[in-house]
Amino acid sequence: MAAAFVKPIDLDGFETKFKVSSDPWNYRTSAFEAMKRRTLLRACGPQRLGRGLELACAIGENSRALASRCLTLVATDGAPTALETARRLTPHDARIDYRHGVLPGGIPGGPFDLIVVSEIAYYLSPLDLAALGQRMMQSLAPGGRIVVLHHVVPFDDAAQLPALAQARLCRMFARSMLRVLDQRHGRYAVAAFRRRVRPSKVPRA
Repeated sequence: MAAAFVKPIDLDGFETKFKVSSDPWNYRTSAFEAMKRRTLLRACGPQRLGRGLELACAIGENSRALASRCLTLVATDGAPTALETARRLTPHDARIDYRHGVLPGGIPGGPFDLIVVSEIAYYLSPLDLAALGQRMMQSLAPGGRIVVLHHVVPFDDAAQLPALAQARLCRMFARSMLRVLDQRHGRYAVAAFRRRVRPSKVPRA
């Protein structure tokens, strides 16, 4: 018997999940999520960065970890209930600015030295994903880094195959940026890209 069609989850679906459970994907208690978070931090590089941006931050577990790597961090999500939980769980001195933003358009103005997109690309249509990638590159500072981390195994409520979504973003960034990391860790993959710094023009004497 054929499996029933499952509609991709949309923004209302995410909001419902966070209303039913403050942590629907067990970000706070899962050992797997903690391991994935450490991988994400390593992909950000060893140096402390200036202004960071995290897209689709959910309840802020990654945000609070990323805040230790940035002087300031802007973290956005499209689900108001998730943002309320993130603010409640975050210390007031954490230098995280949580903002409501619906992708692909809801990206704050840059420039950012670090942009992180994790576990959200496969919920977007191919057209929206292409628009997201363009906006990310436009918001990245010269010398800045983009980190992309996603599951790469299929699941029911994604709008496109997870591995394909990760690959599409990586191909887009690789056209104009330097790929500095590309790893597969079982069920998920991570890649990092650095924007090249154009040499300054030397004025003629």
